[in-house]
Amino acid sequence: MNVNHGSTNGRAGAWRLLTGCVVAAFALAACGTSTTSSKLPTSAVTMGVLSCFTGTLASLGQAMLQGSQVAQKAINDGGGILGQQLVINHADTQCDEADAVPAVRQLLSGSNLVGIIGPETQEINAVAPIVTSAKVPTQFQGGSTLFDKNANQFLWRDSPSDSQLGVAMALYAYNKGYRNAALVFYSDIAAQTFPPPITNTFTKLGGKVVTSITIAPDQTSYRTQVQQVIATKPDVIFTQTDAATAAVLFRNFQELDNLAIPFVGTDVTGGSDYLKAITNPVAHNHLISVYGTSVSGQATDEFNKDFAALVGANQQPLANANYAYDAVISQALAVDKANSISGTDINGAMLSVTTPPGTQCFTYAACLALIKAGTKINYDGASGPLDYNSFHNVFGPYAAFQQSLAGAQVQVQVLSAADLAKATP
Repeated sequence: MNVNHGSTNGRAGAWRLLTGCVVAAFALAACGTSTTSSKLPTSAVTMGVLSCFTGTLASLGQAMLQGSQVAQKAINDGGGILGQQLVINHADTQCDEADAVPAVRQLLSGSNLVGIIGPETQEINAVAPIVTSAKVPTQFQGGSTLFDKNANQFLWRDSPSDSQLGVAMALYAYNKGYRNAALVFYSDIAAQTFPPPITNTFTKLGGKVVTSITIAPDQTSYRTQVQQVIATKPDVIFTQTDAATAAVLFRNFQELDNLAIPFVGTDVTGGSDYLKAITNPVAHNHLISVYGTSVSGQATDEFNKDFAALVGANQQPLANANYAYDAVISQALAVDKANSISGTDINGAMLSVTTPPGTQCFTYAACLALIKAGTKINYDGASGPLDYNSFHNVFGPYAAFQQSLAGAQVQVQVLSAADLAKATP
């Protein structure tokens, strides 16, 4: 997604970034940029949300937009950015590289653009050279391990890498007493980033992977593969598929062994489409989803307060919404610190508002007051600390969630950053 699906340290989201090395030619450079001759805005400033808003992964864009809009409220209520109100625009990539090109150019054409939030999936390949050429700081969401050593100065990732999520899944299962594991992941590139860190971590902890199966998505039956898994007698199954595939897969397991083997999934398996596909009772009884979690404290309290005011007190944030919230807040603070809407200036101020040393602050209004007073700040967000390393990546806690019969994701175990560090191979 953030219960705050904060998946939220976790970070988004829902699905994880599929991507090859971002070596696409800069010939895809943006047809224009939003830079102006002045470094101070005379009207509203804009941030763009770039994600999938149609198709099977539309929930990714919905969560990102929701978190961004909650941040927009906090910022505008707290005085705006450089004295101007924040406007949030969004554009649909359809999770496709070709469709991402006109989408990102649409956002870049907006006036006083100070940043882009997203995308989450493979379209980052097409987006990265365009936003970099335009010199627009871009906080993408997603977990591709290929960005663990990111060298693009205009790309920032405030959600942890899939390598950390894989460690968290393995650690949760081992802590539960499971010792023999099967891996069932569909052939999507993003899903295939999980088996190596899960296998390496589970083995390091003392477990054994008895089988690893890759399945094609959206088939009418997986009975053969399910029989293969059951025959190896695992006591846990690690998984990620899309919702349609999951509906068939879980039905086959129910037919063949009455779902006797528990499942441990990713942030995707905690998404509303996935849970609807397998049904709440099945999810409640047989599935645990692991994803980033919100941390307690003032930042989370502020997020929840603004979310309730914007969406409703009886609603829950979408998975990974708090990552987008933190991305927008931190980007806005970087603009304030830079006292400029120049992308290069904003980019240069990001570390100075998010990373120690500095006075910790947890709300936009409080952080802005400190900046105006000339104080070096360290914004800690609803998804956890945004302490970027030299590759513009962050680290944070994960948690295991169980679906309630009433339809809510309930946190059942927290896996701290220290726990994950110790378990990492």
